[in-house]
Amino acid sequence: MRAFHSFSGICAALVLGVSLLAYQNAEAEDPPERPNIIFFLVDDLGWTDINGFEGPNGETYENVGGEFDSRYYYTPNIAKLANEGIRFTNAYAACPFCGPSRASILTGKYPTRIGFTNNNTHDQKQGMGPFKVEEMKFAEPVEPDLIRNLDPQKETSIARALKSNSSNGKDYLSCTIGKWHVYSEGATGFEPEAHGFDYNIGGSFRGAPAGGDRPGWDFYRGSDWSDVYFPNLESPEKRYPQNWPQGSTKADDFKELTYLSDALTYRALEFIDLASDQSRPFFLYMSHYGVHSPMKAKRWDSDGDRRITSKDKEVHADLFKARWGSDERHEIEPPSGSSSFHTSFTYASMVKSIDESLGQIMSHLESKSLAENTIIFFYSDNGGVERNGYTCNNPLRSEKTHAYEGGTRVPLIARGPGVHANRTSKLAVTGPDFFPTILELAHIEMAVVEEASTVGFSSEEIDGVSLVPLLQAAESDVHRENDPITANDDGAIFWHVPHYKHSAPYSAVIKDNYKYIRYWEDHDSLQSRREKEDGYFMSEKELYNLQDNLGETGEKDLTGAHSSVEAELESILLNWLKRVDAKMPTAVRRENKQGITQAWYSSWISKQATSNGYEDPVEEAIYKSSPGDKITIYTGNLTDSIALPNPPDGITIQSIHP
Repeated sequence: MRAFHSFSGICAALVLGVSLLAYQNAEAEDPPERPNIIFFLVDDLGWTDINGFEGPNGETYENVGGEFDSRYYYTPNIAKLANEGIRFTNAYAACPFCGPSRASILTGKYPTRIGFTNNNTHDQKQGMGPFKVEEMKFAEPVEPDLIRNLDPQKETSIARALKSNSSNGKDYLSCTIGKWHVYSEGATGFEPEAHGFDYNIGGSFRGAPAGGDRPGWDFYRGSDWSDVYFPNLESPEKRYPQNWPQGSTKADDFKELTYLSDALTYRALEFIDLASDQSRPFFLYMSHYGVHSPMKAKRWDSDGDRRITSKDKEVHADLFKARWGSDERHEIEPPSGSSSFHTSFTYASMVKSIDESLGQIMSHLESKSLAENTIIFFYSDNGGVERNGYTCNNPLRSEKTHAYEGGTRVPLIARGPGVHANRTSKLAVTGPDFFPTILELAHIEMAVVEEASTVGFSSEEIDGVSLVPLLQAAESDVHRENDPITANDDGAIFWHVPHYKHSAPYSAVIKDNYKYIRYWEDHDSLQSRREKEDGYFMSEKELYNLQDNLGETGEKDLTGAHSSVEAELESILLNWLKRVDAKMPTAVRRENKQGITQAWYSSWISKQATSNGYEDPVEEAIYKSSPGDKITIYTGNLTDSIALPNPPDGITIQSIHP
């Protein structure tokens, strides 16, 4: 009996030993292969600015470009990407203009949480907005102070987060190529390399190349502007002498490239070679300056002098002229000066140039046997620009900088390992979602980023959600929980623009196809603006059902008709603004029994008229009030508890923010 027990003990020990050995071997195995990641970002590309019907070899894809894609633009490589991946029909930018949108992509946070709510180059004129003072019926609210630099001492970028896990000794090699635009001219310590990027090619404080008759890369080459506007683009080997490859691609000699998008693409191919040669997983933030102004198409160098002039023939003009034909969305010939169709050869050529860049990168990945392990995200930083007459966002209302769908709804496509092909998703997604998505794709947990952080990174401040389950055809597993205390705002996405950018300051929320916009000017001021918004005046509050009214037409504004939905969305919006410590435009106004008076008391007026003897605009409003008047105070910070002054008899004083 004792011998049997001894034998059993030996067997148990052997089994345990084998189990431990198996466990140790499993622990010793390399972590899962980490994919290469390319974030292909286009500047100002509208939701309808791509074509999904025609492929590179004439093949057709069913509705790949979107329900309202363009038959005029020619983007076969984008169509191919969508056919091989997933297209998002309800993708949004976190801000309807460049800088804040890009900050949200890089950090996984809403611009409001960071305080980066306007472009770094914005010339902030407090309270002025687009109006001249003599044209104002009421003075406008004062814009909050502006954070002009995305600070690496406070924020963690994707590039830095990707370096949080070096278990196999091979970190992600990261490179940003093209537009950066999240710090101000003259500021130092905010460049891409300060945010963890190994290489910066062409990224500076600039949001666009200089305008005028300077479309080509040749204009900057060899000048003092070259490294100011586009650092390291001309000669990256001077900045990175140890390992930047030279002449490793099959593209034309870089010196012969005259178009900026082509020059950026050439460097992108070199970076892919660099990472491949080192057997390193890589993150490429391919951030084109196109299709942002200046509006310049590729041109033939017709006279051989290598000078680009307006007389040179546009490369793609004949192609796009021939593309006008009869289909269900466009007329055979557009009306002269039409603003309702895609008609510009120049803009179409710029779009095609972006498509060509994507095609070159896709082909290069295939030639290096990297395509099967590379995730590509194709995205735009905001909606298209209509005001210059080059494109049209129909059927969406309005354009870049505005709260409406034309400013915020953008194309988004993803392709790569694990992504089920030829699919569409209607889930509403937004800029902050890329940060957690890319980390999960790279097999890096938020807790690891927190542990490695030296700037107080907290996963609780990440506003995005990982889209990896959705990429792998498990959309029901994507859950957007904005506030763990309540489920009321689950699935909602937000915007906050407390500045004047061709629009009055506003905040907005979308939840369950309903969109609620709250402007921070009073009704009469909005109705008195010099320019109506696509034929409709803006109102203090607007509510749209996007499923029934994608164009947000004013006659279908549901404000008042769906009071319960309106109240719920306003509560969700205000709670979010408080939670992220949103900075608000400030003002004080006085109403009498007949409505808004001809006086709006703002701190801007107080600053401009210091001789009126009043300490602040609230005091002035009280002094000039009469029984029956109501004074409303707009506060600059929703989280502040405001001690309202005791009103005189018959006067009501309230704060607009509960």
